[in-house]
Amino acid sequence: MLDLSTVSSPVSDAQTDDSVLDPASLNQLRSLDPTGGDMFLRKVLETYIRSLDKQVDAANVAFGAGRHDDLSRAAHSLKSASASVGALKFSRLCERIEHAIRRQELGGIPSDMAEFAREAATVRAAASRLLGPASA
Repeated sequence: MLDLSTVSSPVSDAQTDDSVLDPASLNQLRSLDPTGGDMFLRKVLETYIRSLDKQVDAANVAFGAGRHDDLSRAAHSLKSASASVGALKFSRLCERIEHAIRRQELGGIPSDMAEFAREAATVRAAASRLLGPASA
């Protein structure tokens, strides 16, 4: 069984009490496994990590090139996928980036992207720890 005790963030003492991956969301995914095990959750997390890596790269390239529409698309994809695995803080950040671009309020995008990079790394580390050493 996947160990939910490893999903808190090591980033700062202030974050250690907050779960990086919402246990209720993870339990919801676990409940969808027809075998009653963790295989469905594992597949979802493995797929999420691959998507996270791809979309974070796309977002960074788009940001660096000033392609705000591409950045918005990557943030939108990550918003939904992150919410589904319980990365709620990251999902809200992606939503904030997406909405700022839609409203053409671009002044905060550089600081949001710095936070985006940190939070993406935190979420990826938490999902990888949950899956175990073979997933890193």
